Amino acid sequence: MDFETIKKLKDCCSREAALRVNVYPKQIASGKMTQEKADEEIRLMRLAAACFNKLLEGKAPEVQKQLFDVKPYEAPKKQSMYDGY
Repeated sequence: MDFETIKKLKDCCSREAALRVNVYPKQIASGKMTQEKADEEIRLMRLAAACFNKLLEGKAPEVQKQLFDVKPYEAPKKQSMYDGY
């Protein structure tokens, strides 16, 4: 994943967290969401933005950077009952 995409993801998460801060109070007031759920959802989105920001600042350990190196999924090859004969 390139840094431009990571920056876009960080910005998107930041916007979404701000949106949730503004929208969730109405959801709580109407009984559609609990305060605990709202707090957790906002916390998670802020955390996602912070993680992307650390990557952009070069502060994430190499292992964490590798977690974002998304590659196409390849299903494991099925073995035949004849394999190994």
